[in-house]
Amino acid sequence: MTAVVSGALRGSIRWAIVPYSPQPPFRLYAGEEQAPIVVTDAERIIAGARKEGGDVELTYLVPAKVRPVLILSDPPSAHHRELTALRLLRLSKLSPEAREEVRQGQDRLFLYLPRERFGFREENAAMVSAMVRLHTDAIGHGPSLGRIDDDEMRELGERIIDFYGFDTRRLLDRRIRELAARRR
Repeated sequence: MTAVVSGALRGSIRWAIVPYSPQPPFRLYAGEEQAPIVVTDAERIIAGARKEGGDVELTYLVPAKVRPVLILSDPPSAHHRELTALRLLRLSKLSPEAREEVRQGQDRLFLYLPRERFGFREENAAMVSAMVRLHTDAIGHGPSLGRIDDDEMRELGERIIDFYGFDTRRLLDRRIRELAARRR
């Protein structure tokens, strides 16, 4: 069952179940009747998987949090229901000076999300460095808490490109050539 309608997600802030990234010690599901298997480092798991021929699927037990996220993309297709989102940070976790920098848009690692505009209990910011993948079924059915506008989405895209160091020269070249061809 799909929780929300495709095409209505990009730019919205919604409640979702967001897992933390697996990290040591890894807890592997061993069945309903057994305690999890605990592995202290990634190399042991990787060595075991390589011995089996690679691409071994395991079930990891990882903590998750129910939290609002800023969704960056719609699912790419009906059979691929994953999307990308950014975790949010409550500004109260930052120093007063850092909070003001976020509010003024001076800290490019955060996009400010005012409390009143999105119905938060307190001010939040989308964290450029905290990208997560979510399945649409992990997103709540309720209405969005709001959405960022096209200009904010473009600004966020620029910040993500800068932070991750994506090379967009080919994309820009192709777009310029397409525009030039249309003008001819």
